[in-house]
Amino acid sequence: MPRSAERPLPRPLRNVVRTSIVAVVCAALALLAACTAGTAGTVGHQDSGTSGQPSDSSRYLNFFPCCSWGNTWSYNPYNVNAIGFTTSLASLRLAIRNVPSLTSYTPQLADRWTASDGKLAVHLREDATWQDGKPVTSKDFYDTVILNGTRGDGFWNDITDVTATDEHTVTFTLKKDQPIQLAKNDILGMIVIPSSVYGRFVTDKLATDVKTYFRTAQQDPDKAAKLPEFQRMGAAFKKLAAYKVSQYIGNGPFRLRNITIKEAKLDKWDGFWGADKIKFGGINYFNGSNQAAYPQLLSGGVDLSTVYMPPPVQKQWQNTPEAKMALPLSFGFVLGFNNNRYPLNLKEVRQALAYVIPRQQMTEAAYGTRSGGGGSWKEISTGISPTLEKLYLTEDQLNQLNKYPLDPDKASQLLESKGFTKKGGQWMMPNGKRFTMTFTVNADTSDIVTSYNSAAKALTAFGIKSDVNATSGAQQDADQHNGDFQAGMYFIGGSNPLGMYNAIMGPGQNFSKSGNYAGKRGIGFGPKMDVPGLGTVAVPSTLQRQVTTVDPGPKMKEYTWDWARLVNEEVPYIWYATKVYQFSFSTKNFENWPPMDANNSSQIWDIFSDDFNSGLSLAAQRGYISPKT
Repeated sequence: MPRSAERPLPRPLRNVVRTSIVAVVCAALALLAACTAGTAGTVGHQDSGTSGQPSDSSRYLNFFPCCSWGNTWSYNPYNVNAIGFTTSLASLRLAIRNVPSLTSYTPQLADRWTASDGKLAVHLREDATWQDGKPVTSKDFYDTVILNGTRGDGFWNDITDVTATDEHTVTFTLKKDQPIQLAKNDILGMIVIPSSVYGRFVTDKLATDVKTYFRTAQQDPDKAAKLPEFQRMGAAFKKLAAYKVSQYIGNGPFRLRNITIKEAKLDKWDGFWGADKIKFGGINYFNGSNQAAYPQLLSGGVDLSTVYMPPPVQKQWQNTPEAKMALPLSFGFVLGFNNNRYPLNLKEVRQALAYVIPRQQMTEAAYGTRSGGGGSWKEISTGISPTLEKLYLTEDQLNQLNKYPLDPDKASQLLESKGFTKKGGQWMMPNGKRFTMTFTVNADTSDIVTSYNSAAKALTAFGIKSDVNATSGAQQDADQHNGDFQAGMYFIGGSNPLGMYNAIMGPGQNFSKSGNYAGKRGIGFGPKMDVPGLGTVAVPSTLQRQVTTVDPGPKMKEYTWDWARLVNEEVPYIWYATKVYQFSFSTKNFENWPPMDANNSSQIWDIFSDDFNSGLSLAAQRGYISPKT
């Protein structure tokens, strides 16, 4: 059964980005795997939405996600086993970005923010309290910023200093020429933690170390890694991550009552400032396999789920009374070429493959032809999602691009132009060897295995004998980073078009300069290319620079058009399908669900697809999801 829905949404520009600090303590954290095993009291079902309630408002929403926690968990957000699903439910972000916008937000823990003179001041709601009754203050916020620095959170690359300027305001000093909008995107998604629990780790010395390290790293990363401040930060994070916390204290609309390895219970918290808007008593948050979710969904025991439904199960769901499904787009499935290996280093060969690889057939082989089957094929090769195409490219621009329809004759002409010949139905390279292809794929992603088998079959029929190498995820990832492959699998997500290009052609997957794969080729595209509108540039470093310096606006649209033309002409990769999230919900026990448009989505469902718990939290705060009387 496909497991694509069990993969986290790729977020190339997510506000939390680990740096090499984490590597210093990685081995130590492995020793923590056995800590805080799930031994809390069993969560009962006596007040679930299907078993009768003393009043409608006390009914609990039964939610079954595609994936949540494992066999171990920790209340400590800095621990490797942290309970991630509490985000935006038990603990609020400062703000929720109204995706796909890069400039619009819905306030949450922060009620306003202002930018001037190279500073960003973020003000917390003055009526916000922790779930132990203490007020949320700038000390909580400041301590969080410092502690997040010990694990290398990405917003520290945007700033040079941070101060608590009054009881409810924290002010960030941005580095010189830092685009304010990008800093907002990095900072406003933050989760604030209670200083009463974690503030013991924050000292003046640690704060100075964090600031010194990042100021240096912005100028000279190699020098920063050798600083004693860096070593002390690593030691501080090791202690922080190992800290055992006995109770989860949040500030959001729901309070975590207890958790086991099978289920968690979150109660509506009456101390939340918007509690009167929330119409249900809490959430029963289940943990288990997709196979366990299907019968509960079909029988009405689950009210909301994010599990992927293969075509047979989806057909059953659509025939179930009161069954509904939101279908927002999420991220892209990308077939990437090894642009450094002959003959894939030839543009004409990559173009020929684009004329033969059946993108629609690949998608339908995995997800069927039923509406909302889990994936939609992509017609135009722009390198970014259909959603961002509508925002950053005009219809006239899209019409100028090659759609690469299935055209074996055109593919043959391109191959022949580079000296390839066809003998006995097989394409031969100019050196006299047979042209063959191997698709590298993670064996656990059975939907992608199915898609790649479809592509291999089509190429073989065309005369390029092809097969699929379904291997472990670790091996597949290593082979692709090392450049030991012909065609591999990638995911692209997010709301920044330049970030999407950077995800494949930037230094993470293309001539890496840092991390475990420093010095490796990856897809080996370029590195120097003649980019339309930019001239001859180093592709990885140029993209990385644009992602961190270009604000949303006319310049971002201009650069998006440049890279779209490059990808369309050079075909370093093919975006063959866009993942469609299947958010199944039932009107059996709850009504007044967030509205959907003609495409079975809407802005709030788009927020669900970008950050599901933020979408669920926001829907509850707006009075959606009401128990039926």
